[in-house]
Amino acid sequence: MYLDQLRLQGFRSAADTTVSFQPDVTVIVGENNAGKSNVMDAIRLLTPPLDGKGSSLYPDRDDLHRDGCPEGGHAEGCRNTIELSARYRSQSPGDLDMFSQAFDRDGETASYHLTITPPPEGFRRASLSWRAGEGATADLDPEPKAREGIRHLYLPPLRDAQRELASSSGSRIQLVVERLLKDDADRKEFLSKVGEQFEEVGKISPLPDALDSVGNRLARLTEGALPQSVDLGFADASVSSIARGLRLRMEQAGLDPRDLAESGLGYANLLFMATVLTQLQDAAEADLTLLLVEEPEAHLHPQLQSILLNYLVEEARESGRQPDSGSPWRGQIQVIVTTHSPHVATTVAPKNLVVLQRRPKRPGVAADKAPVRRPSYETTAVAVDRLSLDKDDHIKLRSYLTATRNTFLFGQRVLLVEGLAEALLLPEFARLTLSRERLQRFLGTALVPIDGVDFMPYMRTLLTVDSASQFRIARRVAAITDGDAGTGAEKAAEKRISELEQIIAATASGDLARVFRNEFTLEPELLRAGGPNRDIVMEAWKRQKPVAWEGHWKTVGTGSPAEQAKALAELINGRKLIRKGDLAQDILAVAADRPPKVVPMAVPQYLKDALLWVTEEMV
Repeated sequence: MYLDQLRLQGFRSAADTTVSFQPDVTVIVGENNAGKSNVMDAIRLLTPPLDGKGSSLYPDRDDLHRDGCPEGGHAEGCRNTIELSARYRSQSPGDLDMFSQAFDRDGETASYHLTITPPPEGFRRASLSWRAGEGATADLDPEPKAREGIRHLYLPPLRDAQRELASSSGSRIQLVVERLLKDDADRKEFLSKVGEQFEEVGKISPLPDALDSVGNRLARLTEGALPQSVDLGFADASVSSIARGLRLRMEQAGLDPRDLAESGLGYANLLFMATVLTQLQDAAEADLTLLLVEEPEAHLHPQLQSILLNYLVEEARESGRQPDSGSPWRGQIQVIVTTHSPHVATTVAPKNLVVLQRRPKRPGVAADKAPVRRPSYETTAVAVDRLSLDKDDHIKLRSYLTATRNTFLFGQRVLLVEGLAEALLLPEFARLTLSRERLQRFLGTALVPIDGVDFMPYMRTLLTVDSASQFRIARRVAAITDGDAGTGAEKAAEKRISELEQIIAATASGDLARVFRNEFTLEPELLRAGGPNRDIVMEAWKRQKPVAWEGHWKTVGTGSPAEQAKALAELINGRKLIRKGDLAQDILAVAADRPPKVVPMAVPQYLKDALLWVTEEMV
């Protein structure tokens, strides 16, 4: 079994948000304030901790979604409760039998619903009410014990693992030891052996001499009354007292372990995670354990991020492969991760990704018909698996993301270009074209060089609506492509552009996605833009072709910019005269060498239009 769907109504940034999950691992990506932590906290409220201890999370008035209410409180008619619902699905027959009282009407899923009524002013505790399944019965939660079979293990964002691990309380190692000493006989044997070792420690010099020194003086001080003697011993051994004297140490394999203060923050984080993940052995005593990991990338270099997530994926999949036929528990583990890192996100297949975004909420009307005037935002969710993409799209997306670690699923603005040359030049063109405010938006735009002309998998991913949430990933997509005139590929280019415009018309609108095209290709269009571009491109070409460049540029001629562009397009005409990415690098280098007060490069109009459109303010 696994958590299939989570619905949050009126909880913090979620007015009404539905998040879907995969059976093994789900990675949730999104910008800051998108609601990733809210999703994790909702799961923590819906399930008890794996270790059986009380939850450290308590809902309060601030958790109630504001619905556009003014500062200072909720108006009459605003939402006054929080509704959290978890739906679980079976992967094999019998998985959900123990949750029969929570079956939904479809007979294939089970669900639990938690209603939270925040406390009134002056009170501290919220009111919690549970309901199992979708049926309306007198007993809304007939088997509350069944819910305890679904638990969570929470790994919070790590900021200073060194300090946590080096704590004088020894709490981290104590938890690990306690977990291994559940049997009373094992605990007694352990403490007995430690006590014996303590006695041996008391025999080590100079401890006996120190005892004699104190004892002799004590004897003289008490011999005239009630003579006293002294002995040396240790406090009664307990796991906590032993743990307080222990410190975890670490070093690269093959070297002597050292104090954690001498280790890097990244490896200290991994050591902390390892101590928490030892609790997963208790997952064998639950039907389902939801391993919740927030921002595991802190202080980890990219390769370690990928290794970590791959380990978590293996934990989840291994738990599903080896059910213990003699145990009453299912022992399954499902991993849910939030991240800002493309290295974490692209370790899994695209179908395992969920994109959360913070979007302006449509103006609403309160119960008394008074308009809601205060600006309001809500969390939206899009699961890539629910975009109805075909198998080829998933394969291409996975290959591209694995190879590039691109961030095009992370933001709401995306700029799709054909290749590396455009990706290299566009940041400089943005600096020359955009205002400071728009340039900031460009920096927040995902620039995606697809290394070809197959835009369709990316457009379908960004524009298709999630079948459950009814939202799509992108809010603004610009596709920049060549018309390829003079290259013999004009018809293919016209067909490609027509298909792009068709998918935009079918799945979105002109305000969501647009195609920006040129007549030729990038290099001729640079000449067409005029200004100093001829001199800059010619010098870059000379660096690429130190022998043949002069003949090439005689062919280009010295006519109008439009004539030069056409001549260069005919010269290239599918021939591999230059390496486009290297030429773009040389163009930037030549432009950077020009005196600061000369006329800057001219930006081709189609690129200027794309930059201005993609950086418009979105409502």
